[in-house]
Amino acid sequence: MRRLHRVSEALPRALQHLRPPPELEVPLASALGMYAAERVVSSFKLPPAPKSVVDGYAVRAADVEAASQHSPVPLRLRGELLRPGSRGGLSLGPGEAVKVETGALLPEGADAVVPVEDAVEEGGGVLVLRKVTRLENGSLPGEEYDEGLVIVERGSRVTPVAIAALALEGRGSLRVYNLEARLLNVGDEIVSGTYFRPFTHLFLASWLEQHGVRVVEVSQVGDDEEAVREWVSRGGSYLTVLIGGTSMGGHEVTVRAVEGLNPEFMVHGFAVQPGKTACLAVLGGRPLVALSGLPVAAMSTLELVVRPLLRGLGLRLPEYPRVLARLTRRLTTKAGLLGFARVRVFERNGELLAEPVMVGGSGSLASLLRGNGFVVVPEEVEGFDEGEVVEVHLYGEVLAA
Repeated sequence: MRRLHRVSEALPRALQHLRPPPELEVPLASALGMYAAERVVSSFKLPPAPKSVVDGYAVRAADVEAASQHSPVPLRLRGELLRPGSRGGLSLGPGEAVKVETGALLPEGADAVVPVEDAVEEGGGVLVLRKVTRLENGSLPGEEYDEGLVIVERGSRVTPVAIAALALEGRGSLRVYNLEARLLNVGDEIVSGTYFRPFTHLFLASWLEQHGVRVVEVSQVGDDEEAVREWVSRGGSYLTVLIGGTSMGGHEVTVRAVEGLNPEFMVHGFAVQPGKTACLAVLGGRPLVALSGLPVAAMSTLELVVRPLLRGLGLRLPEYPRVLARLTRRLTTKAGLLGFARVRVFERNGELLAEPVMVGGSGSLASLLRGNGFVVVPEEVEGFDEGEVVEVHLYGEVLAA
């Protein structure tokens, strides 16, 4: 009987042989969704000094402490108008006010702003009809943008917010990881067209793209060990994914082809249900994953092997939301194998419930469509009883009862 490898033991060994993806500089507009290969921290404050957040009059709060509708406080109005972008240098003396627009920096000496609706200009002065406290209607330095903020962390995915902050910093480009993948469908039934509308490669490509891995090639070959080996040898991307030909019962075309390339590291057979026929190898410091063409087994390999492998490289692949839900019936898995159990999570009377949808085997696309999450069952247990609360990884929305 062939030994099955625990994921928790195989991944650290594989990571010892892997090198990070190559880096490249891309225009800022192209960086969205990619993984940053550098750490960028903000370098300045906005506003750089206190500014007004209303149209009104910059004043000293102490000068208008007694102001009210019945007892307005008169101030001498300076002739200047401060607008956003106005140069500094103006100093406000006791008993003075100066007109400001929203976004204008306050002059030296001013510490509050009276809104236009709470003041009346009269002659060469202004009557303040309501008191304002210190810093009222003003924005402090760093309230809008502060120095020392992490814009992007090395290995994090570039978000729209990060793009905005990088542009504010004056950056026109960013160093990112060139995370590309090639996919190969293996099987005579794929090439001959006898297989009913192959779709697993599309599922795999979509999963990778969703997680920030750019798929640059999807090809197919028959059950030809040499053809598989030749295709893999061409290289050209960081991640290589082979689909099919991983059986542990003798039909191991893909696995034999990879083995013949003398990888630095290779394991075939994971203690995972479903997906135990998957193969993980390292060729030239780059990862190669060979997995089943059956959709549930493929998803199991993606979630339990590929995701943690890439995260182990420092790439912060997004995680699914996790919720706690009560099982509606017993969920059974095989002891000694890491279980990948599909469930349907729904809400009833304010409680989240999880219904196992273990319909069919590794090829049951229906179970993935009926479900909206999965439960990872540790190797040392044989499942969970009805009524137990389990942690669910949600890949879809919680349903109504």
